Amino acid sequence: MAPPEDLRLTSLLLTFYTTARLGQEQLSDGGGPFGFDVTTALQVDFLVDAYGCDGIVETGCFLGDTSEYLANRYPQLPVRTCDVAKDHAAFTRHRLKQHQNATVLHGDSADLLPSLLDGLDRPLVYLDAHWLEAWPLRDELTSVRRGVVAIDDFFIGHDRFSYDHYDGVVCGPELVAQSLPQAEELFVGNPYAKYGAPCLQTGRRSGTGYLAPGLDASLLARSDLFVRVPLRPEVIMPPWEIYGPRPQTTAGVTA
Repeated sequence: MAPPEDLRLTSLLLTFYTTARLGQEQLSDGGGPFGFDVTTALQVDFLVDAYGCDGIVETGCFLGDTSEYLANRYPQLPVRTCDVAKDHAAFTRHRLKQHQNATVLHGDSADLLPSLLDGLDRPLVYLDAHWLEAWPLRDELTSVRRGVVAIDDFFIGHDRFSYDHYDGVVCGPELVAQSLPQAEELFVGNPYAKYGAPCLQTGRRSGTGYLAPGLDASLLARSDLFVRVPLRPEVIMPPWEIYGPRPQTTAGVTA
């Protein structure tokens, strides 16, 4: 009989790679759950299990690739998502109509987060609502008082991983430090960790930042899936050259 961890990995990969990539014609990464980067799915899966998350909240569902994956992967948890575009929210709501654990709302994520978080004590919060002109990330960050926060399209200081920026402000550690004066550290996904499965995304990959407000961050610190980034007295990015080679790429900065 296969060990439980092997069965868990097999289940995750099956769910991940059978989720339709409906965003492929409009997204630079070709769509798919977490931009078709299975390492992010594995990071999130570790965190949901390690922290005993009691729900998942996503902001910025677009056409629901990640939303459907999350609803399928965690049927025992409420999965709540939203989008500022009415058509995107309606499409994702229809896509997830068979999933009793899924809720899709239309509106500004910064306004909706309190209701999306209502009743959850240890949510996994995936912040991906930073694409249009309105950028709610600062307000989103201050709205999550307790939980595990994952920020998509995040600057991790690695050439292979792209990130977002708006009006000259980078989606990265400096923004988190400014938005959350009490935060001493955050974590970023480690590209060199042993994930048990290769990433098949050959196009755009984006970095992911992680926080654990109100929870014990040592669970992140003890896992090789994540690398610590100090925020005080100044931001210190990971020295990726000690982990492995830094491939030159034109992935660059992508909004």
